Amino acid sequence: MSSNHLHGNLGPGLLQEVAPKVFSYVQPDGTWFINNTGFVVGENAVVSIDTTSTELRNRAYLDAIASVTDLPVTLLINTHHHADHTHGNYLFSDATIISHTTCRSVMMATGIPDYRAAFPGVEWGNLRFRAPDITFEGSTTVHLDDLAIELFDLGQVAHTDGDVLAWLPERGVLFTGDLIFHGGTPFALFGSVQGTLDALDTIEKKGAEVIIPGHGPTFGGHEIKKVLDAQRAYLRFVQETAENGINSARTPIEQASVTDLGEFGRLTDTERLAGNLHVAYREHPEADYEWVGFENAIGDMIAFNGGALPRCLA
Repeated sequence: MSSNHLHGNLGPGLLQEVAPKVFSYVQPDGTWFINNTGFVVGENAVVSIDTTSTELRNRAYLDAIASVTDLPVTLLINTHHHADHTHGNYLFSDATIISHTTCRSVMMATGIPDYRAAFPGVEWGNLRFRAPDITFEGSTTVHLDDLAIELFDLGQVAHTDGDVLAWLPERGVLFTGDLIFHGGTPFALFGSVQGTLDALDTIEKKGAEVIIPGHGPTFGGHEIKKVLDAQRAYLRFVQETAENGINSARTPIEQASVTDLGEFGRLTDTERLAGNLHVAYREHPEADYEWVGFENAIGDMIAFNGGALPRCLA
């Protein structure tokens, strides 16, 4: 395990063997740009599911892998295009990278975005862009010795256009990427509120024993239905709040400003409500709404946050 000390009391990620030779790497506290990864160890090679955000955090993740095995990571799966899951691609020099076709297309179009204005306190390090090498749509299977890792998309926009789930049926382990924010506010600004709800149904039907979410603690057993229902409750709350706003002729930021978050105020990154409302307005069949673009929606998130930038300890 890495001895790197990351952002005060947050510390390095928690490495856990969740099934034989299958490891989750969960980074506290799961907020902006502090995501989860994981890996599977074979007889001669390792498969990693996602990377992380900063150079320091990626090197800590590599140290965590090295604490288990000296085998090389020869395959890296990107669950979606967001930077906290792909910034570290370049550090996996022995790995072939696989993703959904749209994930690669978006990455090629954006490169490494400059987040310094939105997250000025982050030390990103010496990041270098690396896109996936292999892409697919629908489903495909990776074989690590005799272990199958099934990769499949959702057939719809959810957290992003191009989300991939990684399912290990023989181990009962499912990596969901950012389709789940366990303990955090789900974020649909780059995707779909309804599509994320539908994705949760797909996830539940897999019957996993252990789920590694994109952010927040790993969970399993009886917790699975509880966590999925909590995610659903928030997303439905967003849809209901949007309908109230539309019926009252309020803009998304106006509606966010008069909304009581209630139980959802306990989640991290609550400013995401304003961004999520823009998506819910866009998806509502009766809304007289014109999409304002990502920058304006993020601006509304900052306004809803009292003018403060999102809290980021990456």
